[in-house]
Amino acid sequence: MIRQVFLVSGLLILISGFLLVWDSPPESFMRQQPDQVEAIPSADSYMTMVTSRRFATNGAEQLAISAPKMEFFTTSSRLTFTQPNILSRDQKSDKNVTLKADRGALSDNGGLLSLNGSVVAVIESAQGATRLSAPNMTYAPDSQIAATNGRFKLQTPEVTLSGKGLDANLANEVFSIKSKVRAIHEPL
Repeated sequence: MIRQVFLVSGLLILISGFLLVWDSPPESFMRQQPDQVEAIPSADSYMTMVTSRRFATNGAEQLAISAPKMEFFTTSSRLTFTQPNILSRDQKSDKNVTLKADRGALSDNGGLLSLNGSVVAVIESAQGATRLSAPNMTYAPDSQIAATNGRFKLQTPEVTLSGKGLDANLANEVFSIKSKVRAIHEPL
């Protein structure tokens, strides 16, 4: 009698296991895949040792960008640079602005430059050179307006300013400092 109980219970376990496997979806027997890591977007085109120029409607050079490496991303309509050297010319005031950075990106159909890593902007004028440095900066070439939310240092021939947050019209040399201003005046 004990043998028959073991035989019947063994058959019930075997039939239950078979039905459990038979009714289970195939996904339950597959290994769990680790979360897919989203791939870094690859550039649609790469250029090395390149100089790009943009001209105003009157034919005068407005912007020149030189970089050892440029990458273009079609989906986001963005151009990125490595170690860009930028020359922006203002036809109205005859002032040139030179910008250098470790990295940069041109977006909004060429309307906005985002610069990162040791950004330096130099404005040449008759009174002398004005030098603006910051860890990151945005710059609109058409209006020659630069902005940073982080720390900055502004050096003119007479004054050295530092602070946090800056909006600057580089063509007119009008600067709006947001906070933590520190200034040193050195008369000529």
